[in-house]
Amino acid sequence: MKRKILGMLLAVSMSVSMLVGCGSGEKGASDKSADENEITVWAWDKNMNGYALEEAQKVYGNDVEVNFVEMAKADVLTKLHTVLASGVKEDLPDIVLISDLNAQGYLMSYPDAFRPMGDKISSDDFAAYKTAAVSYEDELYGVPFDSGVAALFYRTDYLSEIGYTEEDMQDLTWEEYLSLGEQLKTKGHMLQTYNPNDIAEFQIMLQSAGKWFTNEKGEADFIDNAALEECYSIFKQLNEADYTKVVSDWTEFAGAINSGEVACVLRGCWMTSTLMAEESQSGKWALAPIPKMNAEGATHYSNQGGSSWFVLNDSPNSEIAADFLAKTFGSSTELYNTLLKEKSIIGTFLPATDVEAYEETSEFFSNQQVNKLLGDWMTKIPAVDTGAFSAEAQNSLVSVTPAILEGGDLAENLATAEEQFKQSIQ
Repeated sequence: MKRKILGMLLAVSMSVSMLVGCGSGEKGASDKSADENEITVWAWDKNMNGYALEEAQKVYGNDVEVNFVEMAKADVLTKLHTVLASGVKEDLPDIVLISDLNAQGYLMSYPDAFRPMGDKISSDDFAAYKTAAVSYEDELYGVPFDSGVAALFYRTDYLSEIGYTEEDMQDLTWEEYLSLGEQLKTKGHMLQTYNPNDIAEFQIMLQSAGKWFTNEKGEADFIDNAALEECYSIFKQLNEADYTKVVSDWTEFAGAINSGEVACVLRGCWMTSTLMAEESQSGKWALAPIPKMNAEGATHYSNQGGSSWFVLNDSPNSEIAADFLAKTFGSSTELYNTLLKEKSIIGTFLPATDVEAYEETSEFFSNQQVNKLLGDWMTKIPAVDTGAFSAEAQNSLVSVTPAILEGGDLAENLATAEEQFKQSIQ
C-alpha cells in the first residue's frame, strides 16, 4: 500500500519541477541557521496563511522567529514529498501546511515523518470532520486550521423578484432549489453556473450525507452508493436545464458571478472573497444552508477545502514548533478572533466559536452575521474518511460522466469507473 501511495503523491507532483536544490529564490529550510528560536514553515498564500502566522507569532511572543517560506500549494506538496522520499533531514521545515484532502496520503506514506500532536492539543476542541482528516490509526497528527464550510450564496434582489425571502431559503431540498431555476429564468436570471467537466459539487453533496467517493478501506464506493447516484441525478438535471450558465474554467465561473448572470453559488466559505471583489453588489448577497439531499443521513451542512498544520519529526526545532502550534492555532481564542475579524478566516477551533468577531454583521451580505452562521454550520458537518485516493476516485468518475450525461446506464458506468480506479492505484 505504501508503494501505491508514494506513486500517487509523485503523480500529483509531476507537473511541478523538482524544487530541492533548485535556485527558486526562496528562503528555505536548508538556508536557515541552527538557531533554536527560529522555526521554518512551508505554506502558500501570504495574504491568508502568511498573515495567520504573523498573528500567531504575536500571540506566542518574541521567543521564536517564524520563517515563512511561501510557495504555490502544488509546490509545497511536491517539495515535501521529494524531501521525505530522499531522507535528507536537514532540508526539512519545522512546520508544513497540508490541504486536508492530501493529508492522509502523506500520513500513510510517511507514518514516522510527522510528530503526533495528541499530547499537545485535544481533538475534542476541533470540529469532528476536521480531526478525522488529520488523524491516522487513531493518532492525531495535524493541528486543524481553516474551514471550508459550505454555503448557498444567493442574490437577495433576484430571489425577491420571484417572491422568495431569507426565511424561504433556510430549509431547501435539492428539488426545491432546482425549481427556482425556471422561475428565475422568467426574470432574466440564470440559477447557477454549470461545468460538465467538473464534479467539485459532488464533494459538498456527498459529505452533507456523511458519504464519500471511497470507503474506510480506501476502496471505491461507487456502486450502490445512494448519495452518489443522487449526485448524478442532480448533475443530469443541471446539464439538461436551460437555466444554468455553462462555464469551462475558474475565470468564466467567477465572471458569471461578478457580472450578475447567476443568482446562486454553492461553494466553501472561501468563496466570500470572490463575491466581495465586485463592490457594486454589496448588500445584494446573503447566505443560506446548502440544499438537503434525499439520501439517508443527509444534512444541510458540508465542507469544501481547508488545510492543517503539521510538525516534522526530524526537523531541527520540532519540539519548539509543536509548542508554537499548541499555544496558538491549538488553543488561542485571541488569535482566531483576530483572523476572523481582519481576514474572515473561519477556523475549526470550537472554543473560538463565540468570540467577538462572530457577532459582527456584514454589510455586503445583507447585514447577516456571516461569521456566526458559518461557525454554527461548521459544528454540524458530518465527519467522513476522505482517505488517500480522493483525486483518483474523482478522476475515474469524471472519465465516465460524459457517457452518463448522454443517457448511458448509471450502474454500468459506475462499475467501469470503479475498475479504472482500481487500476489507477495499483
